[in-house]
Amino acid sequence: MDGESARAVFQAVGHGDETAKKIATLVWDATQYRYIYKKKAESRSSTAATTYTFFCAQNEKEETKTRLTDDVRKRRARMKMDRFLCNGYLHVTVSPDNPETIRLRLQHHRAHCHYVDISLPDDIKKLVEEMKDQPASNIWTRILQDYPKTQVTQKQIYTLW
Repeated sequence: MDGESARAVFQAVGHGDETAKKIATLVWDATQYRYIYKKKAESRSSTAATTYTFFCAQNEKEETKTRLTDDVRKRRARMKMDRFLCNGYLHVTVSPDNPETIRLRLQHHRAHCHYVDISLPDDIKKLVEEMKDQPASNIWTRILQDYPKTQVTQKQIYTLW
């Protein structure tokens, strides 16, 4: 990214958290590895700088444990994303004292398949929630009627249901 592009991004999103998250999105676009926000830390040497840490969405070390609902009848099979020991981290350091300088440290030790965004649109999530007492096949039929050109899969609907 050239200096003009970086300056435009910084001016568009402002300072701090928003800047760091926008940078993580740009890194995702450039590398096809998605980075998820983990924490922020104030600099020990300068009170003006803050470092935001993100981890690779497919980093095996950062996988959270599955939380099961107490009601056994509500438990559903879930698709899981492939995880890898990639040790992928992104550190974004921003300083309001020097707004045109952003420090990036990107670490990704092992190449793996790229992150594929399989999130469902909010309107489809809402429809599934409204029809949760009906069979998944009925929900799928309704989605095909309402959204004939959707790229959502039947498996995604079943998993959400």
